[in-house]
Amino acid sequence: MADKPIRIETDRLIVRRFEQRDVADILEYSQHKPSDEHRRRNVDWELTEESVHEWWMPMATMKPEEAINWLSLVVELKAEGRVIGNVGFNAKRIDNSFQGQIGWILGKAHEGNGYATEAATALLDYLFRLVGFHRVYSMTSPDNRRSWQLMERLGMRREAHFVKNCYHDAGWTDEYVYAVLAEEWAERH
Repeated sequence: MADKPIRIETDRLIVRRFEQRDVADILEYSQHKPSDEHRRRNVDWELTEESVHEWWMPMATMKPEEAINWLSLVVELKAEGRVIGNVGFNAKRIDNSFQGQIGWILGKAHEGNGYATEAATALLDYLFRLVGFHRVYSMTSPDNRRSWQLMERLGMRREAHFVKNCYHDAGWTDEYVYAVLAEEWAERH
């Protein structure tokens, strides 16, 4: 598993590791208005070439089992040959399997086309079938309807609604937690 490169192809997308040529595309899809709280909270790099390179470079060689904090993969649109967003995960080893969290972000111009669903489905399939995940969860705020509806399309179930669990610039916010087990994923796919 560790020796296999992470490159997942779907009908329209390639989910893969960061390459230096991706910096300009990452800067483009990372742009957001200061009022776009969901996007602002999920772009972990400053909007400069240096910051993008510094944040993304460790992702180029990190093994899935080393993703204790986070491993992001770019989402490339095959038809255009450019990066339009990213998906990522963390991994916690428990005995001979893993569990962890997944997440995603797409550039505003590419939302509403099913790309996030396609990329997240491909990532979940990879994590369950090749890496050996037992359980995957994801978190979002209740007002991020697009995100939790995506979780539901993926077959994840809402397991929790944490009240005023997460602190951001706007103050304390609620969070939803969704999850799916490997056997549930296998039944659906």
